[in-house]
Amino acid sequence: EVAPGGVPVRVTKEALTGVLTCEAHLVARRVAPRVISEELARGSLVDALFRQWVTTGRLEDPWSDALGAVGVGGDTDGIAAFVETLPAERRQALAEEIAEHASGIVARWPVPSPMWLPRTQERVVVPLVGGRVVMSGVVDLAFGGPAGERASVCVVELKSGRRRIEHRGDLHFYALLETLRSGAPPFRIATYYTRTGELDVEAVSEDVLLSALQRVLAGAVRLCRLAAGNEPARSPNGLCAWCSDLPQCEPGQRRAGTNVPRVAGDADGDDDFALVATGLTGEGVEADEEGSEG
Repeated sequence: EVAPGGVPVRVTKEALTGVLTCEAHLVARRVAPRVISEELARGSLVDALFRQWVTTGRLEDPWSDALGAVGVGGDTDGIAAFVETLPAERRQALAEEIAEHASGIVARWPVPSPMWLPRTQERVVVPLVGGRVVMSGVVDLAFGGPAGERASVCVVELKSGRRRIEHRGDLHFYALLETLRSGAPPFRIATYYTRTGELDVEAVSEDVLLSALQRVLAGAVRLCRLAAGNEPARSPNGLCAWCSDLPQCEPGQRRAGTNVPRVAGDADGDDDFALVATGLTGEGVEADEEGSEG
């Protein structure tokens, strides 16, 4: 039995990144309270604006539109509530930043024709080994429809922060998901960075899919072992300073040079590390293998 109680082990892009970085960090992240930061709020709000622009072709008041969009469904991530707690000057600065991202989206993204079959927040679920392991993800934007053995889908991920190396791995994971679901790989995968307007495009080759498969297998084995109750391995890395388990982790303390964890947003440049450390990508929230995706 892989997991107690028949609960499937969920393999998501966040779970893969986490378990391959440090198993102990991932385990600590599951029980630590989620921390909402301005970077996370920015990512969720920009993501909501992008969905609205692609589906309706209208952005009248980016700040109001974004807050209204994240409120749809009850704001389970607490973004709107977090924004309300910000001091007035920080809330104004965030609103101005959201407006800049919105201007870039409108200037660079034509509203797609319905003939392209555009879909936002498309959930892709692939059960394996009788449903005991489930690969899943939520794609920001997809074009085209499955067409047998002919590649006809384009997948786009939206990022409001800086470029990071793991973004390419996330795209490859989505390419593998689409291939397993439809039987044909997407013909293009891309990451769009709203901060700079960069569009990182990649064709999906056999090497891309094989690399993604190897990474998924390596991560899934570790996730299954953790779900079965195995002791998590400790792998010191750049996230140690932000890990809630740092006071109990000697390898992490040697790496971080302290036994006191840092807090998301407590210093310049923390967004890249702290958001990953809390299990949040800064581009919206997707739950890990023990929760439902949002």
